[in-house]
Amino acid sequence: MKCYALALLATLVIGFQSHLSAQDAAPAAPSYSRVGLIDMAKVFEGYEKFKVLREGLSAEIEKSDAEAKAMVERMQQMQKSLQENGLQPGSPEYEQAERRVLDAKGEFESFRAATQRKLARRESDMFKVIYADTTGMVARYAAHAGYTVVIRFDSNGIEDEMAPAEAVQRMNKQVVYHNPKDDITTTVLQALNREYARSGAGGTPARAAGATAPARK
Repeated sequence: MKCYALALLATLVIGFQSHLSAQDAAPAAPSYSRVGLIDMAKVFEGYEKFKVLREGLSAEIEKSDAEAKAMVERMQQMQKSLQENGLQPGSPEYEQAERRVLDAKGEFESFRAATQRKLARRESDMFKVIYADTTGMVARYAAHAGYTVVIRFDSNGIEDEMAPAEAVQRMNKQVVYHNPKDDITTTVLQALNREYARSGAGGTPARAAGATAPARK
């Protein structure tokens, strides 16, 4: 009977030790959640890479506008010549000149439609790049600083001279109160600009995943 009790006790001890070993081997689950906040509008506004890409897009828009203006002026001149050259409506010469005007109008419409599609696609690609850079940096900083959740928010308050409609919109913000220490906007923006500066002026900007983790605030 005594031997049986000792064997049973040994079994229980071994089982308990195995349970403790399993607990030690398993990763400990986080015992808390830490929420960070980021003002994406401020990040976009202050990100140097976004400024460069936006300036490039503006230059392309100005170039396209100049081309469109030249095409319109050419059509106007052709129309004016058609009216002032004394050609008789219905004559072969008049019909040829009129056809050239119509061809010019069709060329302009095709140019305008193609340009709008191209610029819209470039603008969309620009925002995708900046968003990917920002969210990548947020993820890295959150892992570095111990944030488990990061929420975008509007950090602007309500000013006395603000229009009523805008004031009401601000009062509907999801984040009513926050600890300033949980606002990671400045830290992320500074890290993005440092990384972009290291990529070299005029060079291809480095991807956010290739930089080191920013320092904790």
